[in-house]
Amino acid sequence: MKEVIKPTRPHKHDGYFEIIYLTDGAGTHTIDENEYSVEPPMLFSMSPGHVHCWEFSKIPNGYVCIFKEEFLIDYPDIRLRFAEFATRYSLIGSKESFAQEFELLFNEYSNNTPDLDILRSYLNIILLKVSRLPMTDKDKVKEANPTFVNFRKLVDLHYNEERNLDFYAEKLQVSKRVLNNTCQKEIGRSSSSLINERLIVESKRLLKHTTNSISQVAYHLNFNDPSHFVKYFKGKTNLTPGEFRAKL
Repeated sequence: MKEVIKPTRPHKHDGYFEIIYLTDGAGTHTIDENEYSVEPPMLFSMSPGHVHCWEFSKIPNGYVCIFKEEFLIDYPDIRLRFAEFATRYSLIGSKESFAQEFELLFNEYSNNTPDLDILRSYLNIILLKVSRLPMTDKDKVKEANPTFVNFRKLVDLHYNEERNLDFYAEKLQVSKRVLNNTCQKEIGRSSSSLINERLIVESKRLLKHTTNSISQVAYHLNFNDPSHFVKYFKGKTNLTPGEFRAKL
């Protein structure tokens, strides 16, 4: 966290999640239409699309971690809990501390060649600890939309064989329009983009952690033609599967 007292303009980090751990400071933190007092030790959790700004009256101290969901490619369990996180967690009087985990994460990140697997592991530990923190109703900007939460769970279960929105809308007993509007409201993206993202995440996982050929990966992901998979993958990542694997 920058140790300065300087108001920030309202802004958002499209496509990124943000975890903020404060050990010192005072002032206010506004997230969407809600204003929170800065009373460390405390932690904030924000999803893509949240608009926030700071107004400090005392120099802050702590850590800010901004990451894409895709970074936790090897930790699907914690990814499904993001929508259930509170926006604010007070750690006053709590036995739970995040200082050691964030310091380890920051030290590894500061290396000339940080190990991404170590970074993922530290971040996963932090998020698992966040998931077990108690919360009150006032800590949430809003309740997690059940349609959105259930859609994410369904995608995680069926993305490999079902990529048509009709299937998910029928399962959720809503129209495709409602499903799309819900996703746009929650994370500023279409429902189709979440299905594509999950498929790309699994593609990258297979390319990274297996020695399967590109054709084998394509057939495993239910692409009838490996060339279709190559075209699909490049359209989403600007790399062919072979180029992605070579970069690793």
